[in-house]
Amino acid sequence: MKEEFLKQMQEMLKDEYPAYLESLSSEPLHGLRINLLKSDEQEVRRLTGLDLQSSVFCDNGFLFDKTPGFGFSPAFRSGIVYLQEPSASAAVTVLRPEKGLKILDLCAAPGSKTTQIAERMGHTGFLAANEYVHKRSLILQENVINNGTANCMILNADTSDVADAFHDFFDMVLCDAPCSGEGMFRKNEDAVSEWSIANVKACAARQAEILHNAWRCLKKDGILVYSTCTFNTCENEETVRAFLASHPDMKTVPASVPFGRKGFGIEEAVRIFPMDGGEGHFICRMQKCGGSESEPGRIKGTPIPAALKKEIHSLLEKEYPYYLLKDGRLYGGCAPFYAAGKCRIISHQVFLGEWNGTRFEPSHHLFLSAFAPAKLKYEMNEEETSRYLWGEQLPYSGAKGYYSMCWNGHPLGGAKCDGKYLKNRYPKYLRLRAR
Repeated sequence: MKEEFLKQMQEMLKDEYPAYLESLSSEPLHGLRINLLKSDEQEVRRLTGLDLQSSVFCDNGFLFDKTPGFGFSPAFRSGIVYLQEPSASAAVTVLRPEKGLKILDLCAAPGSKTTQIAERMGHTGFLAANEYVHKRSLILQENVINNGTANCMILNADTSDVADAFHDFFDMVLCDAPCSGEGMFRKNEDAVSEWSIANVKACAARQAEILHNAWRCLKKDGILVYSTCTFNTCENEETVRAFLASHPDMKTVPASVPFGRKGFGIEEAVRIFPMDGGEGHFICRMQKCGGSESEPGRIKGTPIPAALKKEIHSLLEKEYPYYLLKDGRLYGGCAPFYAAGKCRIISHQVFLGEWNGTRFEPSHHLFLSAFAPAKLKYEMNEEETSRYLWGEQLPYSGAKGYYSMCWNGHPLGGAKCDGKYLKNRYPKYLRLRAR
């Protein structure tokens, strides 16, 4: 590691510096989160056989001994679990999302915190997740689809455009800002080589801009949680102090969590070091005491034909509260379909499928949604599950139609039965490729 970084850590930690150096030689902890929209601890233990140890950072988070290939397992592919470094869940625990609220994850990829928020919201309220880098926004979309939530809009936009479209709107904003990543040094060699004082200062300048846009998105009395995965005070306490000085209607409020330690000079903030059982995080909860409230307009879609309504009714166990048909694409959701100004919309809640005027083709997203399951289901055994994930069709002489292909009751995707076979509709980019 660079000498400048080690000197910074020594000055910061003082007597604990040797313990920090020792922690760098230990293996990072592996964790997972149980998806409360789809499962619970008892079922996950039964289906996976994993030895799960409770995490202090999140009440549905666990430590476990990760085995190679777990990301290809049916448990992961069905979305009942999400792989996440244990202390990375701490920011959402500090946020304390509630059902029925309007919440924004402003810097959201790869989706760990977005899906964690969604699990707490339980298909209620409205969740927006934004990612500036387009390629990363598609990874975010994939993880949100797997999570099964039915209230999340995914955006690919600059944070200033998000603030223009949703000013004074959200009850809560999570700003897990891009940072120098000092807390990831034990896991990511690239972060070590890319570190410099100049990069730290550049990150702090960018964070100041993002925080201002997060403030613009908040309604009166709204909660803002700012977090990073870095150690230095420049991107953490100093950034928060500068933000508070330039936004006098904001104040810090206690995090009220049982983990971590107090910030340097900001006692309400939380710091997590490797010695605290995590990697490296800074989290500060703030509240907006002034401002106003507003609401964006709604997207105008095409009237939904009676034939399409009939198709959806026959396909799904229950109706979505809201639908949007636009450019031949049908979306369902548990929240209104809000307009997003100049922001690029990657996904309007649940993309149900395509309608060409006479025929409806359901999407993979429809089958993974935890809100409205498909009526027709096919329960696969272990061999069939493996074959399905490889993209094979399965023999079946049942009723014609679209089926949800299930592993222990949990959908992995869809298939279309022609009376003889279940023709595989698992997305090609997700299929297993090498035996």
